Amino acid sequence: MRLPLLVVACAAAASSELAPAPAPGHRPALPRQCKADQLVAAGGKRGGAVPAVWAPPSYGWAILSNWLYFLSLGLNAVNVQYLVRLIVNADGSTAPSPAAIALSGRVETVDKLLTFLGVGLLSALSDVRGRKPLMAWSALGFAATNLLQASAGAGSIGRLYLADLIDGCSSCMTPICQAYVADCSPASRRAQNLGVSRAGVFQGLSVGGAFLLAFPIGGVLGAKLGPRAPLRIAAALQVVNAALIALLVDLREANPIGALRRLFGRAGLLRSAALAYGFVSLARNALDAQFVNYASVRFGWSQQQTGPIMVVVGLMLAVAPRLLVPRLGPRRAVLLPRPRLQRAVLYGLAVFAAGLGGAGASPSPTGFLASIVVVSVGCVCIPALQALLTNIAPPGERGALLGALGALTELTGAIGSTLYAAVLAAFTAEAPPLPLPGMHFFVGAAMLVAAWALAARGFATHAAEARAAAAAGPAGAADE
Repeated sequence: MRLPLLVVACAAAASSELAPAPAPGHRPALPRQCKADQLVAAGGKRGGAVPAVWAPPSYGWAILSNWLYFLSLGLNAVNVQYLVRLIVNADGSTAPSPAAIALSGRVETVDKLLTFLGVGLLSALSDVRGRKPLMAWSALGFAATNLLQASAGAGSIGRLYLADLIDGCSSCMTPICQAYVADCSPASRRAQNLGVSRAGVFQGLSVGGAFLLAFPIGGVLGAKLGPRAPLRIAAALQVVNAALIALLVDLREANPIGALRRLFGRAGLLRSAALAYGFVSLARNALDAQFVNYASVRFGWSQQQTGPIMVVVGLMLAVAPRLLVPRLGPRRAVLLPRPRLQRAVLYGLAVFAAGLGGAGASPSPTGFLASIVVVSVGCVCIPALQALLTNIAPPGERGALLGALGALTELTGAIGSTLYAAVLAAFTAEAPPLPLPGMHFFVGAAMLVAAWALAARGFATHAAEARAAAAAGPAGAADE
């Protein structure tokens, strides 16, 4: 039920393209555990003085933990809607019904609201207590979620709510892993390591690689063994993940309102980009939260058919940002130190909106799939927005800001889950208001148009302020 993370997790947390160059001899600040591990890596002893030369610890274990997490998420995402139908439908069938669609939206809303309330706290806590314990907490929470969902029988609606309650209180794996990778990456490689540029590893390995395996395997297992078996496998993978974190991993403003204030409480480009990100996050739920239900209602697809399609989506999301961001314009500075992120945001939003509109209007599977490819290309705007937000934020708040983005994502996910489930149920009923079964896609496209307007205005204002400051600079210096 947490497919919306598919897009968010593939986004990069920071970009060296906008980060100021460090002063000579400056060592980036790391959380306490990173500092200790960096000391050991440099040949020192724990408790001793930190060497003058910064030797960042490896972040490979964080990528592995996130990969295992998304492997479980992919197995869950392909099958959980079918499990809800088994529980709700009186005849025990897996056919989509308005009651099952509405229930899935309400249950997902519980998850998103609780994650919104907790992800900022958990991410900020990892800045103080270290990444490892919070990563283990997230893995065990998702394991319990899958076990509860798999054990739910006919009429066990309360167990579904309990499962998503636990999930919502433990969802923090991706922002914490992203924060760790960003903390332990030198400025010259931060964008590459997180996946904004073509050499990115976090996005391609830990997210795209996991979904490439999980979606087809989950679809086949669900069709052959029923939707409960893949969920049990997903739970087992997270138990293994938690054990690896506890035994092997050497990982070197804590409330939702305060987290949102980090994004919206500051004027200028940061606020505009945060508002645009909120609309994008809300819009993407039109596809993420209702993909399985819409494909079943509109085209009669089963798990075996939706699984491979979701692989295509995951592959496009893994590849598109790495290929497109470095090619979206010249290197000369116009509005920002590097205009490519600006171009990725604006072009991506426009393409994303067009793709959602096409998905809503397409009457055939072929046209729908073509629109999904367009959507995947447009999703380049999401890592670009996250990179922009992370790098214009005050220094020393990377983990907290990623937590704030996570809180905003979950809040919009809670709104979108209920909103799009209600719209899909209404427009696929026997007597719909209009003969537009893809109406929820048009609602999402309207959100993206609003995001484009906010982002364009923010970039234009930022450019005007930069030109005014540059013009006033020489005069101010002369007066002094």
